[in-house]
Amino acid sequence: CRWGSQFNVPPSAQFVAWPVGVCSMMKLPVQASAEGLDAAFVGVPLDTGTSNRPGARFGPRQIRAESAMVRRYNGSTGAAPFDSLQVADIGDVNVNLYNLPDSCRLIRESYQKIVAPGCVPLTLGGDHTITYPILQAVAEKHGPVGLVHVDAHTDTGDRALGEKIYHGTPFRRCVEEGLLDCSRVVQIGIRGSSYDPDPYKYCRDQ
Repeated sequence: CRWGSQFNVPPSAQFVAWPVGVCSMMKLPVQASAEGLDAAFVGVPLDTGTSNRPGARFGPRQIRAESAMVRRYNGSTGAAPFDSLQVADIGDVNVNLYNLPDSCRLIRESYQKIVAPGCVPLTLGGDHTITYPILQAVAEKHGPVGLVHVDAHTDTGDRALGEKIYHGTPFRRCVEEGLLDCSRVVQIGIRGSSYDPDPYKYCRDQ
């Protein structure tokens, strides 16, 4: 909805009832590609890479449902992103739930198309594995990127059950491929136990 603005804006409940409309992020318009957008919400409904609790594949759908209550302005900070940015929901990456490497390929190729016109992807996940192919696409266009990572774990393990790609390894793979500028990486909230000290030592060594 534009409501008199040149930009897409979340509709106000003063005019459109909360339950009404397509279940998009913040009830923004839905379009098929990132063309013409400054930023785009995109879902990656994948949890094939998780080692314990499944269910993150339903994350994008639930985030969108809950986002219907999010308003366009932040009264505390004065932030009004929809006054200056063209934003829409471009749907989900059609992942392969039966093949994790293929899903990573599909995610990477989808994000290459998203960032090509200069659009900033705003991702709804999805387990942590998805960060790896996303950063492959972003770094391919922009070079090594900075990262603010909020998590209990570093996600810098090397492998599990012989596999090098799963939700505990994305940032190790990213460092190995030069996707991250480690001088601009901050990890917040790291805590709890670990199988061995290697992931923590690896982080410090970078």
